[in-house]
Amino acid sequence: MSRITKLFLYSAFSVASMIGCATACAADLIFRDGFELPTFRGTNLAGMEMAYINFDQSTGPVAGHDYSVYDTRVIDFYVSKRMTAFRFFFSWEGMQTTLYGSIPAANSGNYKAYFDNYKRVVDYATNVQGIQVVIEPWQADSSGGVGGARYRGVLVGSNPGTVPDAAFADFWTKMATIFKDNSLVSYGLVNEPNRMSTLSWWGTAQAAITAIRSTGSTQRIFVQGNDYTAASSWTLDYYDTDPTPHSNAYGWLNANGPGQPIADPANNIVAEVHCYLDADGSGSTTGIVAVTTARDRIAVALNEAAAHGYKIYLGEMGFWAGNALAPGAWADFIDYFNHNRDTLIGFTWWAGGMPGWWDDVAANGGGHFAITPTNGATFTGDTINMQMIQNDF
Repeated sequence: MSRITKLFLYSAFSVASMIGCATACAADLIFRDGFELPTFRGTNLAGMEMAYINFDQSTGPVAGHDYSVYDTRVIDFYVSKRMTAFRFFFSWEGMQTTLYGSIPAANSGNYKAYFDNYKRVVDYATNVQGIQVVIEPWQADSSGGVGGARYRGVLVGSNPGTVPDAAFADFWTKMATIFKDNSLVSYGLVNEPNRMSTLSWWGTAQAAITAIRSTGSTQRIFVQGNDYTAASSWTLDYYDTDPTPHSNAYGWLNANGPGQPIADPANNIVAEVHCYLDADGSGSTTGIVAVTTARDRIAVALNEAAAHGYKIYLGEMGFWAGNALAPGAWADFIDYFNHNRDTLIGFTWWAGGMPGWWDDVAANGGGHFAITPTNGATFTGDTINMQMIQNDF
C-alpha cells in the first residue's frame, strides 16, 4: 500500500489482544512500510474469477450464472470478524476482452456489468468499511485449471509473442489508472504463475511494475513467483522450464540481469507466497502433515526475504478445521506470524465468498476451506473453519 493518511479506529480489545499494549500505543505501530502490521489479516474473496472457456467471449459473462454477484452484507460479515484485508479475484478476460482493449471491455451489456459489479465491491469495502483490498487476476489454462500468467490459455511473454509482456503491461496500466486514487487498493500481479520460465516470469513482472508506476500510482504491488508461488519452493528451481533452471529467490534478485533485482521506483513491492498443509502442498485434500507444517514451509521464503531485505505476504493459507491436527496447526501458525511480522506482513485465508457459491468447508470441491456465512438469508453463521480462526483477526 501507499503511505495511507487515513487512520482506522480499533477497539481496545483488538489492539490489546493483537499487540499486547493499551490503545494509546497503537499509533506507534501504524503504517510501517505502508501496512498496519499487527492487523493485515483477512480472507480471499472468491466467485468473480472465471475460466474464460466457461463464458461467451462475444457477449461477456452473465451475472449470477458465470460469476457470483456479491451482496455487501458478506463484506459486513467479515468486517464483524475484525478482518482488515481482502484479496479479491477477477478474470483478465472479463475486464479486457481484447488485448490492448478498453477496461471495462464494453460500455454496456455483460462486460460492463461485470466490471461494475467488481468495482462496486471494491468501493464498498474500501470507501465504506475502510478495508484494504488486493485486486488480483485469476487466470485459467486451456482446460479451465489454474493457469497463472495466461490470457485465454496462452502464456504471457510466450514465443512467438501471442501475449507479449507489453499486453500484460497495458492491462495493468489501465487497471492502475482506474484505482490509483484509492489508497486502500493494492495490486496482485496475477494468481499463481506456473509451468513457465522463471526468468521470463520475473521479466513480465518487472514490465507490469514499471507500467503501474507510469500511471502515478504508488500503491503496494504484490509480486508472485513461479510454481504457484509456493513458499516452500521459493529457493528451489525444479519448476523452471528453462534448460538452466533458476529459483524464484534468484528471480527476485536478478530480474533485470545478474545482480540487478526486481525494481520499483516507489520501493513498495512485496513477494506474495502461498502455503497449504497437506502432503503435496496443493490444498486439494484435508490432510495436515504436522502441527508445524505452516511455519516450516513459510520459513523457506521468509528466511530468504529477511536475508535480502524484502517482505512477504501470505496470500493463501487454508486447511480443514475438522482435521485433528488443525487447531494446533492454526495456533502454531499464528504464533509464527506474530513473531515474524517485520517480514511476514499479512495473511489472507483461503477462502470466503457468497453463500451458495463457496460453501465447501473441506476439500471435496477442490479445497475451498470455506468461511462463507452459513445462512444465506441473514448472512450470519460460522463454518467450522471460521470457528477455528475468527479470534485471530
